[in-house]
Amino acid sequence: MTSRIEVEVGAPAHGGHCVARYDGRAVFVRHALPGERVIVEVADDAPDARFWRGDTVEVLEASPDRVEHPWPEAAAGGIGGAELGHVSLPAQRRWKHAVLVEAFARFAGVPFAGQVNAAPGDDARGGLAYRTRVSATAGDDGRPTMTVPGTGERRSLVEMPLAVSEAETALLKARTEPGARIDVTATSTGEVVVTTTGREARRLWLHERVAYARGEVAYRVRASDFWQVHRAAPGVLVDAVMSRILPDGPVLDLYSGAGLLALPIARLGRPVVAVEAPDSGKAPPALAANLKARTEADAVGDDVRRYLTRSAPAREWDAATIVLDPPRSGAKARTIDAIAALGAPRIVYVACDPVALARDTALLRSHGYDLREADAFDLFPMTHHVETVASFDLR
Repeated sequence: MTSRIEVEVGAPAHGGHCVARYDGRAVFVRHALPGERVIVEVADDAPDARFWRGDTVEVLEASPDRVEHPWPEAAAGGIGGAELGHVSLPAQRRWKHAVLVEAFARFAGVPFAGQVNAAPGDDARGGLAYRTRVSATAGDDGRPTMTVPGTGERRSLVEMPLAVSEAETALLKARTEPGARIDVTATSTGEVVVTTTGREARRLWLHERVAYARGEVAYRVRASDFWQVHRAAPGVLVDAVMSRILPDGPVLDLYSGAGLLALPIARLGRPVVAVEAPDSGKAPPALAANLKARTEADAVGDDVRRYLTRSAPAREWDAATIVLDPPRSGAKARTIDAIAALGAPRIVYVACDPVALARDTALLRSHGYDLREADAFDLFPMTHHVETVASFDLR
């Protein structure tokens, strides 16, 4: 059952919504901005529901921060993937900052004093043409499609303005079996590949180069491996982490992925233990390949929590920096317990979810780790996602 209601829109909430009130009930509204008065279509207006969710269908009083959506296919009523496209770029960053401030106050009990920083080149490109990895699903005609949120309806793509031009062109030209996933990768070294099966992606090796403040470093990654999607993100995150690790001592790099952070640290001559979930019982191939030539580095294929409880305690970490870049859900209590048990004086945490980071911040504080600093980076323009790097010191 659906209905339409008129509301005045309040503050942004985590997930790309704003919060409005209607007859005392919270309404999570998409495609609106704080301060606007809008008509919202509520998909399920059950009278006993604690809150409702709805989409803006008409703007009665617009915010000065409202702009024309740069990707009409993904505007209100369209496909997902650019839920903040109706918000000016500076206002998108204020939106994300407000979400971080609220999350840290609510879940961690500490202020978020940092800023949301633009990635290099984004302002000049209007927050577009940044994604080096894009995905879609082949429709009945084999062409790439994306889904309209909440409906299951698929629509054929006619453009992908968030992608770098090489990735956009390759995606729109892709044809494969109906229902197959289409993944496109455009590397920093000029390689452009399209894969449609996991087996194919795992076998295909690619090359990346990352420039950062201290120089440039080369990586090998498989098409299936995780790699930051924003063209500038690898360099931004390497610099952010490198500036926060202690000047001396070993580094324990948890959730190391392909070794994005471990390799530049090892190039400093610092001992690094890089831990990532195993591949066939061994260190993941990309991690092993990228650290192979570094005698300072040890690539470990293991579950992070298992490593922390079984293997890590055998080493001395009382002068170490622990770096972690966990999944979107965060490290969580048992892993935080195991990290804290090592007694390292500095923890540097890379997070892609504000609420997960805030919750883990509270857990770290309970173990004696004080938040030293935190800054965010707008590595996903036009979406609600934001990357944050925080450092903690043992008191």
